[in-house]
Amino acid sequence: MRTNKTMYQFIALIWLLPIIFMIHDFEEIIFMKSWFNKNGNYLAERFPKIGKKLVSRYNNFSTAGFALAVAEEFVLLSLITVGSIICNSYVLWLAAFMGFFAHLLIHLVQWIMVKRYIPAICTTFIALIYCGYTFYIIITNNLFHLSEIVLWGITGCVLMGVNLVLAHKLAEWFNRNF
Repeated sequence: MRTNKTMYQFIALIWLLPIIFMIHDFEEIIFMKSWFNKNGNYLAERFPKIGKKLVSRYNNFSTAGFALAVAEEFVLLSLITVGSIICNSYVLWLAAFMGFFAHLLIHLVQWIMVKRYIPAICTTFIALIYCGYTFYIIITNNLFHLSEIVLWGITGCVLMGVNLVLAHKLAEWFNRNF
């Protein structure tokens, strides 16, 4: 049942997504470069097939280039959030939320596989609390049907993947030109 209180809670959670995203990505921006410098050889040895590719790719990213990629993602997420509020239509926001949730799950898998601290794992746990509560509000108040959550979740993951490639290309362009 959608009461005014439920909708106020949900709107607050919508506004929180870009903030939670940025807090999470601050950890990545701050620690990524030094972490790869310290752990690159470990990754290359532990994961010979993909470790060397990852290390060479991320060693070429400057902190500024990486921050630019994150800024692009933040602007896009913020536009989706504001647009959803203005249009009173939340399915695109749901797609972005589900993409972010999948991103957090990927970090959990990375952490488990690497078996040591990775940049973003501390804030992943914090962000998962936000996601869990948001799911609780969505499900207990029937804000979306399960089919919508699945459909827009898949859409969000695909869009997140495409945007991640574009954001990395933007970072590579920045690193080549600045």
